Amino acid sequence: MIHVLLNLSNFDEPWAYGAMENILSPSSKVTILPLSYSEGWITDGEEWKENYGKGTGGYEELVRPFRAFGIKDRNIRWVNYYEDDEESASRKIREADVLFFTGGYPDWMLQRMYDLGITEEVMRFDGVMIGTSAGAMIQLDTFHLTPEDDYEFQYYEGLGFLSGFDLEVHYEEDLRHVEAIIRTLEDTGNPVIVCPNEGGVIIGENMFELLGQAFILETKDLDELYQAYDTLREWSLEG
Repeated sequence: MIHVLLNLSNFDEPWAYGAMENILSPSSKVTILPLSYSEGWITDGEEWKENYGKGTGGYEELVRPFRAFGIKDRNIRWVNYYEDDEESASRKIREADVLFFTGGYPDWMLQRMYDLGITEEVMRFDGVMIGTSAGAMIQLDTFHLTPEDDYEFQYYEGLGFLSGFDLEVHYEEDLRHVEAIIRTLEDTGNPVIVCPNEGGVIIGENMFELLGQAFILETKDLDELYQAYDTLREWSLEG
């Protein structure tokens, strides 16, 4: 199995294209699982179609990178939370070579997988699993959420495909991200793969490749992180 952990649907860009070209082909069958939206954004099937129906901005954003690898729209299927049931959603997963989990809210994504009854089917999948942001984090055994408007810092349990590290998505060198990395390193002792928006990682059997601007921080880097945090804090106070 191959795991691709990203921030955005931008893996068709030069920083990722060469690596992704080795695992995607025109014959790949893709199933997209857009399950990570909040209830304030999509509440029913009509709103789902307004956001993900063919021709919408959401549809084009998620399908576009696959087209860059020669994959036709007809080979891309979608799991629709409001129309699919356990049988149809499970079939789309079983018949896929690639599963693509979108970003957003990881807790909502895991809950909707449970609601549809597809968690075990996802766990049995053995192809290429691509996730952006929340869709990347849920592939880990545990992961942290960096504080933002809807979340305080906290740890969650994921699907458990990957372990021994954590992931910092949408990284920018600011107080919020640096503090979250420090706390994760102190709490767990596990390395953190840090992914700016043009960054990611591919992990498979005997395969580990950082993409773009991604890098790894470990507990040995804490002193440097403390210094960076103090500098950023001084700048914020001066501003």
